[in-house]
Amino acid sequence: MGDPPFGTLYLVAVPIGNLGDMTRRSLEVLSSVSVVASEDIQATRRLLSSQGIHSRVVSYREAGREAAGREILEVLQAGDSVALVCEAGTPGISDPGRDLVARCHQEGIAVSPVPGASALTAALSASGLPARRFAFEGFLPRSASERRRFLAGLAHEPRTMVFFEAPHRLVQALEDLRQALGDRRAFLGRELTKRFEECRAGLLGDLLERFAAEEPRGECVLVVEGASETDQAVDEEALAGDAVFLRGLGLRAGDTAEVLSRFRGVRRNLAWKLAAKVGEGDESQA
Repeated sequence: MGDPPFGTLYLVAVPIGNLGDMTRRSLEVLSSVSVVASEDIQATRRLLSSQGIHSRVVSYREAGREAAGREILEVLQAGDSVALVCEAGTPGISDPGRDLVARCHQEGIAVSPVPGASALTAALSASGLPARRFAFEGFLPRSASERRRFLAGLAHEPRTMVFFEAPHRLVQALEDLRQALGDRRAFLGRELTKRFEECRAGLLGDLLERFAAEEPRGECVLVVEGASETDQAVDEEALAGDAVFLRGLGLRAGDTAEVLSRFRGVRRNLAWKLAAKVGEGDESQA
């Protein structure tokens, strides 16, 4: 006789606030698996208990994902199925899970998504901003210098951008976004699907004024308009000025392109084009 067939890793979306968003299929899966793996055991146990489900819950957190992942793989390889959940929403979206999913694919273990609530798509659908193409950027860097450098790299991004943010960092994030991107159209979804849900659209400056005056509470999702063709043209003009300044300091074209790419977030091919254009006719003298 051969080895028993592997179990299945189910990626189960859970509500982001409103328990009414639990799907019938998610309840069936959570009640049928041998193990539920979660980044927050207590929150998951409360959720399961509220639905009359008593499956075994084990920890799967970012900090200990390698050891926990090995244990989960052993369960799956023994033929039992596992449901992976996060504290709220869809696992693997700014939450632990990607490494475990990749390992299952490598080991030939079936992976099955059980879709449901997602703060990302909920906010995007309510934003009124273009959603045909969008860029999900997750949580912004906590360091002020890293955050500003990161946002500078998005100044030319034409797609609608979606960010997650904690309430105590929201005002600073809005200030940095407005400084890096200009006063663009934006949307804030706060406490989505919960009792005190707030959906507010306006310019980044409007949102900043609103939440600077009243401290926000609850998890936030920011949706920000992408760069327009006019924005990109103006930005390229400013970048060309930076290239002239750097070349005037004596930097060669390659070094100038490196500075523009690293510190202004310019695409490498554009950075090189701007740097080389300034130096046309000068290279022989360098």
